[in-house]
Amino acid sequence: MRIYPCNDFARELYTSTMSAGHPKNKISKPRAPKASRPTQLSLPLAGLKTGKAAKEHGGETYAKSGRRKTARPFDPEKPLHITMRSSLAVEERSMLHPKRARIIKNIVYAAAKRQRIEIKKYVCVGNHLHILLQTKARRMIQARPALRAFLREVGGLVARVVTGAEKGHPLNWSTQKRRGDSKEKPRFWDYLAWSRVVTWGRDLLGVGKYFLKNEYDAIHILTLNNWPDLTLQDTRASPG
Repeated sequence: MRIYPCNDFARELYTSTMSAGHPKNKISKPRAPKASRPTQLSLPLAGLKTGKAAKEHGGETYAKSGRRKTARPFDPEKPLHITMRSSLAVEERSMLHPKRARIIKNIVYAAAKRQRIEIKKYVCVGNHLHILLQTKARRMIQARPALRAFLREVGGLVARVVTGAEKGHPLNWSTQKRRGDSKEKPRFWDYLAWSRVVTWGRDLLGVGKYFLKNEYDAIHILTLNNWPDLTLQDTRASPG
């Protein structure tokens, strides 16, 4: 049932609106469908890391690339493989030396406990450390500061234990000259700590095999120097 307007003004407006000449009643030509535009997620973003660079950070390659300092790739939902290397930690200064092997391991696990970080695997191979960890915090605003504090604490304390340096009194220039870097500021670690985000599944399995290989290398170093095994016996569990 059609309802018509009840007054003259409304009736006139209704008649003019429904007339054949009104724009709403004109028959328009069918329009061609618009081409679909790519969504924002599919657009290439300038400066965004992709591929290998999106997972790795630090180390020798990063230092020699000449790239500006960028944020360390990190995902709180995934493990992170960290390597810290020093050319000074050899012979009597080795991080596997009986005088400091257990101390260094305790430094790593104590720092992890303070920053709420789980150490999944730990291997000391004399002149470098391999650490597989994951933050307990899953929110980036909490996890990233915890990781940053952990790396700073471990790097500083381990360097002091190996070199005998004290806070406020860095390495001697004579020690640094052994590496041929006498013109630079003395430092213990060769480069910024290397790290790589590890994905679950096959990637994590491969990292586990790599840690096992390094455990064998550490045992070989201990055997050659006739040093007792102070760290490998409980690498899969944090000290009690």
